[in-house]
Amino acid sequence: MSACGSSPTGDSSSKDAQCPDESTRGSLVVLAASSMAPVFADAEEQFLTTHPCVRAVSFSYGSSATLGAQIVNGSPADVFVSASETTMSTVSDSGRTVNTTLFARNSGEIMVNATSRFADTVTNIANLSKSSNPGIKVGLCVTTAPCGDLADSILEKSGSDRRALADTESPSVEDLVSKIEMGELDAGIVYHSDCVSVQKSKRTVCVSIPSDVNATNSYYVAALNTRNVTQQFVDFVSSPAFTTSLQSKYGFLAP
Repeated sequence: MSACGSSPTGDSSSKDAQCPDESTRGSLVVLAASSMAPVFADAEEQFLTTHPCVRAVSFSYGSSATLGAQIVNGSPADVFVSASETTMSTVSDSGRTVNTTLFARNSGEIMVNATSRFADTVTNIANLSKSSNPGIKVGLCVTTAPCGDLADSILEKSGSDRRALADTESPSVEDLVSKIEMGELDAGIVYHSDCVSVQKSKRTVCVSIPSDVNATNSYYVAALNTRNVTQQFVDFVSSPAFTTSLQSKYGFLAP
């Protein structure tokens, strides 16, 4: 009877049979920008299914600058996904990367809590100011985070700055989005991809930023070692199928 059964999905013995060379097997640790969390949550199962030599992937999310500093200081990881070209350059200059690939870009958007009394009065960057909407609570990512740097570029083009608008600063865009969703903040400048990811919840509304004052940032994936499974993940992220999905499903821009 046992000869008729099949190994359950993800069973290590089944994967070992498909990958007899031990050097091609293993688990992965991926440090990734927090804006990639919804994407990898959806894509993890597909990656593991199509890459049987990879037993598991452990993701850790945060600000690219924070994760980059951890890598430079010796934090063990296999792959780094950064939302900042500057941060990726810093990690590369430290000698920690084997290769890097640009795979996507993102743009800014205003996110507003749907139940906020300001939900109908925020239609542009100027409406985030206290002079336009007295009492409004606005959040931005810290300047060192890619989402904060993006916001600063947008504010500069709009003739404003964070000192005039921000009531609080978040360490990552994931944290900022959560505060807006929960109503701790009325509004903030996030990524367009964040607006796409949370639109089904109906807890927020988003306002587009005109192209003449908007800005973009670049996403890079880097292998931090020469392991076969590491390169498999890098190739997956930079593949046409994955990048096309990023644009059509999650609102990212082409690299």
